[in-house]
Amino acid sequence: KKLIDDMLERLKGYVQNPVFLFILWMGVGLACSLSLMIKGTYSNYVIFSQSFWHAISSSPLYVEYLQEQKDFFLYGISFTALISPFAALPRPLGMVLWCMVNCGFLYYAISKLDLKKWQFAVVILVSVNDVFTAVLSQQYSIGITAMIIFAYVLIEKEKDLWAALMVVFGVMTKLYGVVGLAFFLFSKHKMRFVASLLFWGVVVFLLPMLYASPEYVVHSYKEWFDVLIYKNELNQFKINQNISLLGMLHRITGASFSDLWIIIPGMLLFALPYLRIRQYQNESFRFLFLSSALLFMVLFSTGTETYGYLTAMVAVGIWYVKTPTQVTTPRLNLFLLIFCILLTSLSTTDLFPRFIRMDYVKPYALKALPCTLIWLKIVWEQLTQNFACSSEKIETS
Repeated sequence: KKLIDDMLERLKGYVQNPVFLFILWMGVGLACSLSLMIKGTYSNYVIFSQSFWHAISSSPLYVEYLQEQKDFFLYGISFTALISPFAALPRPLGMVLWCMVNCGFLYYAISKLDLKKWQFAVVILVSVNDVFTAVLSQQYSIGITAMIIFAYVLIEKEKDLWAALMVVFGVMTKLYGVVGLAFFLFSKHKMRFVASLLFWGVVVFLLPMLYASPEYVVHSYKEWFDVLIYKNELNQFKINQNISLLGMLHRITGASFSDLWIIIPGMLLFALPYLRIRQYQNESFRFLFLSSALLFMVLFSTGTETYGYLTAMVAVGIWYVKTPTQVTTPRLNLFLLIFCILLTSLSTTDLFPRFIRMDYVKPYALKALPCTLIWLKIVWEQLTQNFACSSEKIETS
C-alpha cells in the first residue's frame, strides 16, 4: 500500500508540474498544426491571411474569392492588423506560428488566474483535448478566449487600461470580446475603465488606416455588420454550425422559432446574480462569473462550431475547481464534469462510438447539453450560495 501511495504521489507531482502541462498543451497544438502543414489543409488560415492583402489593395473584404479561399471573411477590419505579421511569412510557416501564438496566449492567460497548482492542472487537463480540435480549424476563438480571461485578470489586478484593450480588440475583431464587459461591475475604477474603453476604441478603429484609406476602413466596418446578419441567418440551418443551446433546442424540437425566446431568458438568468452585490467581494463568486460568461458565449451563439468548444471546456474546468459546492455536491459536480468530458469533448473523436456520434450527437447538437446543465448549475450556485461561508468550509475541509 505504501508503494502504491508513493507512486500515486509521484504521478500527482508530474501531472501538476507546470513544465509538463506547458509541453503537453503546446505539444498538442504543434502536432496538430504541423499535420495541417504537411497535408496542406488550413483553409481558415488562408482566409485570415488573405484579408490583410485584400485590405492593403483596398479590395472588398466580405465577398467570395473562390479561387483562393472557400468561405467568407467574417471578422472586423482591425483583425487584418492582428494577422499582418503572420500573413507576411510563407503561408505554411505563418499558419503554424498563428496557431502556436494563439495556444500560448490562452495558456498564459489561464496561468495568470489565481489558481492553486492542482486547480491549474485540472483546467489544463480538462481542456487540452479541445486544443487539438481548435487548432484543427486554426480558430481565432482561442485568442478571443484568452482576451476575455485577461480582461477578468486585469480588472482583478486593477489594471483597467489594459483590461479595456482586451475588451475593445475582441469586440472590434470578432464581437465576442464584448463578453469581457461582464466583469465591469467588479472594477474598482469604473470611470477609468469607461475612459479606457473610449480611448482604445478610437485607437483600434484607426489602426487599419495605417495601410488603408479612411473611407475604405469605415465602409468595411459597415459591410462587416451586414455580412454578420447574413451569416447568422445561414448558421441556423447548417449541420456544422449553431452547435449551441440554441441549435440543440431547434433540432430536438424540430420547431422554428425566434432565438430571442431563448436568448432573452438566458440573458436574464446570466444577469440575476449581479443583484447579490454583497457577494462581489468573494473571489469564488467572481470566478463563477468568468465561467458563466465563457459558457454563455458558446451556448447562446448561432456561430458556435464544434471547434469552438475549447472555450467551454476551459470554463467548465474553472467552475469545477472554484465552485463553492465542492463540499455540498461533490458527486454531482464530478458526474457533470465527466459527462462533459465524454459528450462535449470526446464525442467528436474516434474514442466515441461512431453511430452515437453520427446519429445523435451531431444531428441534435448534443455537445451543448452537458455545458448547458453546468451553466444552469453555475447560475443556481451564484443565486443561492453564501460564498464567504463556502470558502471557509473548503479551506478547513
